[in-house]
Amino acid sequence: MRLSEAGGRAVATEINGMFKSVDTALFDAARLAATIMETNAASAVPPAHLQGALDSAAAGFAKLVEGRKDMVQMHRKLAYIKGESQHRETDWGCFGDDEPRGMLKTSAPIEA
Repeated sequence: MRLSEAGGRAVATEINGMFKSVDTALFDAARLAATIMETNAASAVPPAHLQGALDSAAAGFAKLVEGRKDMVQMHRKLAYIKGESQHRETDWGCFGDDEPRGMLKTSAPIEA
């Protein structure tokens, strides 16, 4: 299969940016939960009142982690496509491009 080199490089750049953004969001969500708990330690909020906020924070964090997992799967599928193209040995600066075929550590085809 033939892929556009310019398009491949653009996709690699977007993938890197996407993971940085999600990882920053995960860090921020974890820090917010810790700040809520630190603030609560110096406050007098009843546990039942705080529980709803903690539940929501935990649910939001879990959704971010799940979304990141989906992005990893998408990236694996794109890496497989690249590995089957004329650019399989081209390093576009994307995660996994250090492999000989430009593939991620798992080189088996990913089921859709």
